[in-house]
Amino acid sequence: MSPSRPRTLLDLLEQRDALTPQQTAFFWDDQPFSFEALWRGANRFAAFLLELGVARGDRVLIRLANGPDFFEAFYGVLRAGAIAVPLFPASGPERIAALAQLCGANILVVPDADSEAISGLRAVSVADSAHCAPHAPFPAVAPDDVAFLQYTSGSTGTPKGVMLTHHGLLTNIGQLIEGMALTASDCFVSWLPVYHDMGLIFMTMVPFYLGAKLVLLPTALANARPWLIAIARHRGTVTAAPDFAYRLTLRHVREPAAYDLSSLRLALNAAEPVRPTTIEEFERAFGLHNVLIAGYGLAEATVGVSTWTPGTAPLVDARGVVSVGRPFSGIDIQIIEDSEPLTAGRIGEIVVRSPANTRGYYGDQAETARLFWRDAYIRTGDLGYLDDAGHLFVTGRLKNIIKHGGETIFPQEAEQIADRLPLVRRSAAVGIDSGGPEGEQLYVFAELSKAGGYGEPELHDAALDMVQAIHAQLGIRPGRVYLLRPHSIPLTPNGKTQHAALRDLYFSGDLRARKAILFPDY
Repeated sequence: MSPSRPRTLLDLLEQRDALTPQQTAFFWDDQPFSFEALWRGANRFAAFLLELGVARGDRVLIRLANGPDFFEAFYGVLRAGAIAVPLFPASGPERIAALAQLCGANILVVPDADSEAISGLRAVSVADSAHCAPHAPFPAVAPDDVAFLQYTSGSTGTPKGVMLTHHGLLTNIGQLIEGMALTASDCFVSWLPVYHDMGLIFMTMVPFYLGAKLVLLPTALANARPWLIAIARHRGTVTAAPDFAYRLTLRHVREPAAYDLSSLRLALNAAEPVRPTTIEEFERAFGLHNVLIAGYGLAEATVGVSTWTPGTAPLVDARGVVSVGRPFSGIDIQIIEDSEPLTAGRIGEIVVRSPANTRGYYGDQAETARLFWRDAYIRTGDLGYLDDAGHLFVTGRLKNIIKHGGETIFPQEAEQIADRLPLVRRSAAVGIDSGGPEGEQLYVFAELSKAGGYGEPELHDAALDMVQAIHAQLGIRPGRVYLLRPHSIPLTPNGKTQHAALRDLYFSGDLRARKAILFPDY
């Protein structure tokens, strides 16, 4: 008898436990963890939460890194009828307390409950549930119930909790599977953090749904070799990462021929602007062909909005912007300006209508109202355009565009140029208006590959090379170029540049106070 279509994420795991209990749900540290073990662990933790008085709809914070404990805690929270709130594992007490207040949580799941003490929160661990029987009477969970809250970084304001329902999650899982032709025979290899949407939904929920092999790795990407070794060893067919991860791999892996990635048929490049040079250089280095595909998504649409089918060559426009493909089944995209739709080829804000769209932000009616455009479309805050064939090109963030002399500059244009220079590790371009008659100017902040060892002439030449390269390709000269120590540019927990936060650090003088600026030294 074939299983019925799951109506909730819990149905999905319960069916896996009933039909294929000994099948491996995922590998962690080269050890297999079965669906039976995952389901029983989740039930034990749910029973423990019920003992603590957790009620249906309560919010539970989860500050756990990749690994078995995260899954038992996450699905245990859902099994108890509560709402999971995954957190960046390195979140400090202030952020945890702020998010707890925003969502009204009073329980925090951590690796070691004895070592945590945050005012107003009860710290618990998965190990605390070892005594519980996994057969408690659990609350009924409905498809329209909120499964978890995905909080935004909050770099430009108060963090917002995107409400994701069981129905929305299962809908988007289906869209991803169909759109990327994923099957049960695929092998997923992921180091992406499970506390974030792409790592949690695309790289764990999708293989759970398919019953496909999943190899999960720690999130630390200081060394990309374990990622490559796992793909080669397990003959991985599907992986995913933001563009910067592929670039870092190229920078740090000196002998790419030592890693056999020939089994890969799909390497999703998403979560930040996709660079054509990244696709070209990564595929050339590892002997791949049309394996890296660009994709687009956002938490407010659950995760996936558009991409290409595997084996498709990249489509790049005259400005060097890589298309992120056509929308998944059931999704409609429009481009608007001043709340009116634009015709093909014109750049404006991207709005998305999907059956997987969020119902809004938890406890924030004002921001929820601002999120929606007419006919249930959500405003993404991203800029882009559709070509005549319906391919989407994402050109930047609405809040990050730079107005220079009446011209619109997208940060990624200058960043792609700067990042190709020899000494540069990572760059960020922002618009700075110092109050002068010239208005907003392009400022480029570039982290160097190392913290020291440079002479003054070498730094001067590097800054001059950057100015000349940007002028040659964009026709404008940056107002200033600052060369920074590594790790000086603020990033979100999943690796995106925080342009607004960088601008604030500059204006406040914090960059100089932290001795982050190596050149100029005045």
